[in-house]
Amino acid sequence: MIFCEYGIVLNKRPLRENDRIVTVFTENGGKFEVNFKSVRLAKGKLRALSEPLVWGDFRFYLKKGSNFPVCTGGSSLCAFGGIRADLESLCLGLHYCEVINRLTAAQQPAPEKYRLLLGALRDLDVSGPAPWLRQAFTLRVLNLAGFGFRETAAGPQAGLWEALHDGSWADVRALKEDRATEVFVDGLFSRFFAETLGADLRTLPFVR
Repeated sequence: MIFCEYGIVLNKRPLRENDRIVTVFTENGGKFEVNFKSVRLAKGKLRALSEPLVWGDFRFYLKKGSNFPVCTGGSSLCAFGGIRADLESLCLGLHYCEVINRLTAAQQPAPEKYRLLLGALRDLDVSGPAPWLRQAFTLRVLNLAGFGFRETAAGPQAGLWEALHDGSWADVRALKEDRATEVFVDGLFSRFFAETLGADLRTLPFVR
């Protein structure tokens, strides 16, 4: 079966000598691990499509009885050059992708998460990093995944908490820095990922 999907590359890892396993978060089908054959060769035609933070229009081939599609073609819709040009932005963009990857089941449609990630990457690409972006993004993903802290009874003021959960990215960028509250929110994240998922986020040490 051949099917096409819009998707965002979350991560990659090598497979055998020349292939690559790529996690693609698609608009309609959810998260897939996809085999990109021969892309580690210098002449690999789909190499650019297999890089993290690429938003593309992918063509997949799924063999009958298999859950492991192969990418056979596609085109890049956006490589987010503004993110790639700045190390801090790049680290934050990869952090967004890791949060989505950790909190999204395979092959389960999650269109709201997809739209959230795409919107966050577009904002980061144009405007760069800022305080509170990381916390706002993670809170929203947690909420969509059913683990949210929206109803927490302690911590941030109501206006700040509402903006982090529901404000536009411009609203989040306008929030004043508050180190004490940032520590509180990060403590919620730390306990959740350690106690619920039993894992730490690898990208966390590289983002503010």
